[in-house]
Amino acid sequence: MTLVRAVAYLTLVLPEIALANSTINMRQGVTDISENVYQLHMTIFIICCVIALLVFSVMFWSIIHHRKSKGAKPAQFHESTKVEILWTAIPVVILIAMAIPATQTLIKMEDPSKSDLTIKVTGSQWKWHYQYLTYEEKPLDIGFYSIISTPQSQITNQQEKTDTYLLEVDKPLVIPTGKKVRFLFTSDDVIHAWWIPDFAVKKDAVPGFINEAWTNVNVEGIYRGQCAELCGKNHGFMPIVVDVRSPEQFDLWLVEQQVLIAQQAQQEAALKDVSFTMDELMTLGKDVYEANCSVCHQPSGQGLPGLFPSLKNSPITTGDVQQHIDIVVKGKPGTAMQAFAKQLSSKQLAAVITYERNAWGINSGDLVQPKDVQADDKGATSAAETQPTTVDETPAEPQDPLIDLDKTQLMKLGEQAYIEHCAMCHQASGLGLPGAFPALKDSPVINGPIAQHINLVLNGKEMTAMQAFKGKLSATTIAAIVTYERNAWGRSGEIIQASDVTQVSESDSQSKGTE
Repeated sequence: MTLVRAVAYLTLVLPEIALANSTINMRQGVTDISENVYQLHMTIFIICCVIALLVFSVMFWSIIHHRKSKGAKPAQFHESTKVEILWTAIPVVILIAMAIPATQTLIKMEDPSKSDLTIKVTGSQWKWHYQYLTYEEKPLDIGFYSIISTPQSQITNQQEKTDTYLLEVDKPLVIPTGKKVRFLFTSDDVIHAWWIPDFAVKKDAVPGFINEAWTNVNVEGIYRGQCAELCGKNHGFMPIVVDVRSPEQFDLWLVEQQVLIAQQAQQEAALKDVSFTMDELMTLGKDVYEANCSVCHQPSGQGLPGLFPSLKNSPITTGDVQQHIDIVVKGKPGTAMQAFAKQLSSKQLAAVITYERNAWGINSGDLVQPKDVQADDKGATSAAETQPTTVDETPAEPQDPLIDLDKTQLMKLGEQAYIEHCAMCHQASGLGLPGAFPALKDSPVINGPIAQHINLVLNGKEMTAMQAFKGKLSATTIAAIVTYERNAWGRSGEIIQASDVTQVSESDSQSKGTE
């Protein structure tokens, strides 16, 4: 009875002791799930403490009372059936006792059904994009990027750091209390992880996949987290801030956002007839550049050699204006240069492009106006896109998906498409990233049957990061990629045409239709 009372006392007292100094213990959080996780943690902790207390007590008692100096004689026995049964059965019982509450908690954590609010969370290098999809079965059309707002002066140690250093954003995610919020996680580029300790939510955002999680927050307030997956150079500059409000305040916020979206649409429409001076654009452009571009390209525009290219006196900032607009608006696939069309207004885009073309001693005199950016965003073709392609140049994607190209054309188009769509994972050298993405060089994929290779590129591979490119790329582009992969990196292999890709695609469709 004394031992039972001691265990019961520890069960009541240890959590209070841990709470008294919670900085060294798991936090309780502000949701029912986080409370369950905390209680589960404390239960397992207490069980471990009791086991340690019993084991070490018996061990030290035996050392003291059965020592050689007291004349103790060691017992001579082995393969005792009773001992074998005891030291097997007791741990099994303990593990079962621990597994039952753990399983119950995990089942609750993985049940996002009957949610009130659905939010899609997309990770990008290095920011979060939030899209509100539905609320109480009504569709929503609200979306924004959430970007770190910690001043550069703190990051560069020119100013004293605050308590929320590297945990501040310009636009926090806003959710209501007492409502079940379902999150859909994905990524634009590499694997990220959305983690809020107070919610007990940590989920990977994987390119080409949708992961789910949910929360139901009980207490209003500001809660902070960060990306918990090593996602590149600025992994530490990708914070998460969630503003939890009452349902009434959340409804008011929704109305405010809808009004703001309408106002922004009106402002964008009005900007097509407005021209700004060089001073106005340069002043705004500098602020936009420092907030969105300087992390990679540096405030001096000199970039980071080997990682991010220099903009100072580069072909981008000194070359064709339309190409400069195009890369800022649409980004560059296969690189960390993302599209800013949905992140910045046309005025901000025009200002930052004007700034880049006139800063750091370039002084080109080029003046980009919002109407120029709006025209590009709506799909205006640049001069480079309208020029005819010659045999010596990289061929543009043919309009006829079944046109045959020679090996030189396929290799050039394939290399370009590989760099844009495949090199981020498998690397330009084809060596992959060991432990994360497999190598293609000398692999069974490029040395195996052509049909299997084409099928993998067309349909992807389930439960991996290999996404399906069917419907995303034309048959000619897929044929070029497969040809390139089978002839690059010292290998000389087969030539694949668009007709081969179409044949595999049709055969796959027929086989699925007969199943």
